[in-house]
Amino acid sequence: MLWSRLVARHSRETRSSLFGYETGIGLPALRRAIATYAGAARGVVCTADQVIVTTGAQGALDLAARMLLDPGDPVWVEDPGYLGARGALLGAGATLVPVPVDGEGIDIAAGIARQPSPRLVYVTPSHQFPLGATLSLQRRLALLDHAGKCGAWIIEDDYDSEYRYQGRPVPSLQGLDRTESVIYMGTFAKTLFPALKIGYLIVPKHLVDAFGTAIRITGHVPPASLQAALADFIGEGHYGSHVRRMRSLYAERRSIVLSALENELSPYLRAAPGEGGLQLSAFLADGANDGAICEEAAKAGLHVSPLSFYRLEEGRPGLYMGYASVPEAELKHAAASLAGVLHAAGAPRFP
Repeated sequence: MLWSRLVARHSRETRSSLFGYETGIGLPALRRAIATYAGAARGVVCTADQVIVTTGAQGALDLAARMLLDPGDPVWVEDPGYLGARGALLGAGATLVPVPVDGEGIDIAAGIARQPSPRLVYVTPSHQFPLGATLSLQRRLALLDHAGKCGAWIIEDDYDSEYRYQGRPVPSLQGLDRTESVIYMGTFAKTLFPALKIGYLIVPKHLVDAFGTAIRITGHVPPASLQAALADFIGEGHYGSHVRRMRSLYAERRSIVLSALENELSPYLRAAPGEGGLQLSAFLADGANDGAICEEAAKAGLHVSPLSFYRLEEGRPGLYMGYASVPEAELKHAAASLAGVLHAAGAPRFP
């Protein structure tokens, strides 16, 4: 296996840079590889010096939240939204301001109406978690404009950006930023494997030293040998090839789920807007109890989550369904089983 060979290569090395304290905010080779890839694939504008290597996405969120916030600071969060981000923000003492999400992503006007002066905004603009919408250009510009005016930071979690199956790739929010308001966040958990525990932040130049000091104090640094292996994996072109292969496979599996939503699941579920990702959300009809339905699905061996689980405020009921790791034949069987569960549970039907 290619990855095993790369890890073995660097595990046998005796360079002090891999076995000492010199890695700091990331192995230079990995920081260069990330900067090059993010610039080419995501339109991120940065140099390698701005890349901060972290212990996974959650480590990146925790670091950014503690560096940018004081207790009580108001923070816009998408609703429904990512629980890991909420946990990191609450851990830093933030006051969460839920902002609704629709087919164009986070509703900027609604956010301004609820709290016009947030200290920070957390967004997943490429593929909103969990609904899947892509933040529209109009709202991207509105968000950047408002953040610049009120002095807010934006954490751009570029969640699932590699897996877009329709239309042209959408460049990063960071690439549009002209006021150095955006902290860009990425991870290799979904494109490679979660146990790798390597993520990264791309921060404005004037924040690099402060973030570097925080990394040294906490000691939250991924193993240097894994960083070196990942740098080679990206730099030698293997990462890009891997993502392209997986994108094709996951697109096929997504099409099976969408076909089921248009056929046997159509009386009960409507797909949420979205063009990519490794999971798909679908809305239930009004009056449905998505939590109870998920409990019944679990009894049938189906692992789906209720959208209400990700909400701070009440909203449309629905199901959050992963498909990327499920073989095609099993997906078809699971769709038929879910239709049976919905029927047996007496789920309300769409007119």
